[in-house]
Amino acid sequence: MPYKKGRSLVAAVLMVSLLGGGPAFLPLPGVAAAGNAVVDKKAMKQADWQLAEAYGRPMLDVPAGADTIMGPATIPARQMVHFIRQRNPHPKLNASLEEVVQAYYDEAGREGIRPDVALCQALKETGYFAYGGDVSPDQNNFCGLGATGNKVAGARFTTPQLGVRAHIQHLLAYASTERPKTAIVDPRYELLAEKHPELYGQVRAWTGLNGRWAVPGKHYGQEILWMWTEAQTPDGMNDSLITGFESVFAHPDDAQAYLYRGILFFNRQDYWLAERDFRRALELDKTSPAAWYDLALTQQKRGEPEASLTSYDQAIACRPEYLQVWYNRGLAAMDLHRDDEALRSFQEILRFSPQSADAANAMAIVYLRQGKYDDAGSWLEKAGQINSANPRVQANRQQFQAYRR
Repeated sequence: MPYKKGRSLVAAVLMVSLLGGGPAFLPLPGVAAAGNAVVDKKAMKQADWQLAEAYGRPMLDVPAGADTIMGPATIPARQMVHFIRQRNPHPKLNASLEEVVQAYYDEAGREGIRPDVALCQALKETGYFAYGGDVSPDQNNFCGLGATGNKVAGARFTTPQLGVRAHIQHLLAYASTERPKTAIVDPRYELLAEKHPELYGQVRAWTGLNGRWAVPGKHYGQEILWMWTEAQTPDGMNDSLITGFESVFAHPDDAQAYLYRGILFFNRQDYWLAERDFRRALELDKTSPAAWYDLALTQQKRGEPEASLTSYDQAIACRPEYLQVWYNRGLAAMDLHRDDEALRSFQEILRFSPQSADAANAMAIVYLRQGKYDDAGSWLEKAGQINSANPRVQANRQQFQAYRR
């Protein structure tokens, strides 16, 4: 059965229109039960099911001591703009992306909150400003304030600037007992200060937000820090290979120096040299999840799928909640026709992050390959409930509805 990663959705939408398909997110008939649904098995097998692409950028490890909520930025605002645009060229914002990013640096900088990490929290909450959950773009609510689930949309702010200010003030309430320097616009600031003395000013680390800012959120803070680390990783745009050599010469016993240079080689498509540096990093630190992950990416580029699976497994052994690794591992297992391994990989993502629509969507596609249409429909339904705006989920649901009547 063919499936496509990140391909155009036009054909799928036209197909549904021609077959009389209804609105994209009406409940699917007979999704969870066998019932009397008629399945066009040939069409199901030939359909171009949409999958999110594999994560393709190598990464650095989160540096020691990076967990503090308070502090200065380490990533320039312009670099954060570039990072966001690479992942969402058309963010749903009520101001320009540059203005919203600058608002984070202004508001967080005034209160002593790390602007770049706070912005990464907003990216996690909004899906890089794509939205799709209970909160809508017109609310200017970038951190899910008051959005408690079950279609509760949460707080609304009249301007993006005020939405950013409320986010920063709420972070400040967790991290410090010092009052905000501007008038309070966070509707939950006083509630936290008065009703939760065990939290007010007591949470100094991003990982301290686990299970507090988001529920269950077992790895909420870690995911924010991984995103922040990804934003710092060289992407080949403005990074000089000379810098990589200087880093290695200055720190010949530092695994991160070799990781950095290896990433520069990777971005230049010098995969043999990249692999050499990643292996050197592992000689210095066998517990580096990023080094194992980067090695797996390089092995895939060099046409070594079995070796890449082994490296992905090593990365997971170092960091069991490494979601990018689990997703790539699942796709690699699919390419090798190991569907059970693929299902296990996507299930692990959902165990750590139940709100991953792309993982639920991938589960559905594996079941479609196996001809298990009831299971596939059930997982497509779950994916749509997680994120109704996900274009891959939308296209797959439309096709599924068209081919199962």
